Amino acid sequence: MTKIHLENEEEILIHHVQKVQNYINYDALQKREKGYIQQNIESILKAKPDEFEDIIVKAKQNHLDKNRLKRAFVGGKDCGGSVGYSKFSSKGTTTYNAYDLAQKLKVNVCPYCNRNYTFTIKDKNSKSTRPDFDHFYDKGTHPILALSFYNLIPSCILCNSRLKSTAKFSINSHLHPYKESFNDYAKFKLKILDSKFFYDEKGFDLKLETTNPKAEKIKEDFALETLYDEHKDIVLELIQKAQIYNESYVDELFQKYEGTLFKNREDVLRHITGGYVEDGDINKRPLSKLVKDISEELELI
Repeated sequence: MTKIHLENEEEILIHHVQKVQNYINYDALQKREKGYIQQNIESILKAKPDEFEDIIVKAKQNHLDKNRLKRAFVGGKDCGGSVGYSKFSSKGTTTYNAYDLAQKLKVNVCPYCNRNYTFTIKDKNSKSTRPDFDHFYDKGTHPILALSFYNLIPSCILCNSRLKSTAKFSINSHLHPYKESFNDYAKFKLKILDSKFFYDEKGFDLKLETTNPKAEKIKEDFALETLYDEHKDIVLELIQKAQIYNESYVDELFQKYEGTLFKNREDVLRHITGGYVEDGDINKRPLSKLVKDISEELELI
């Protein structure tokens, strides 16, 4: 899991909070509930991850009915029609919607797996695609957070619908992409099995190691070690490149092509490895964390 870094985060947040309030079905709430939500709606929609639990506790303390909250915040066929998140996420919604949010976020690689692109395309010919929005706190259990900015995680369909599915996430049990980076707590490691590892994938195992409980839950719930085992071909190429591109060869390439092909040494390393090698850049291209971790172990970078 990579941390989400946004340009103009505060501007995007404020715009989201203003616009999504139009999707809340206040008529589904009792008068007392409606008053509470109207009084606290801004803090609910802009709540930081560490504030989610407090919102949930206060909703219970104020006896807000979960089914009415679903009809107000989630919508859908069983929850009061085209309102709430159901309308916000609809492709046919012409005002501010999930496509608009995804375009503003510019999260182009799934932060959960770092394996799949999540580009947003919305053109005049109705050929549109966008990342899924995973509800970190699921909207069925916690409908009051269904439209909250930091509870909407842009992700690939595999992570959101197939792997996470009905798993229950919380700030106490899992790393949150707006708050923490999996890169700080887990590393891909090689386990050499025999001398064939230079030319045969069967000569090594690929492990994802962590001692952090929250990182371990991310690893388990998204089956990351199993998924990345399918990318051993990338690792084998890195093993071979580490034998070819020693430090002096990298320096030679940089000196030869500086100012024409490469503006700095990092450009050379990205050309060699096929991935971004700086911590802050691994969310720019799929598999960059794998590439970075293994390249470091092999002393390729």
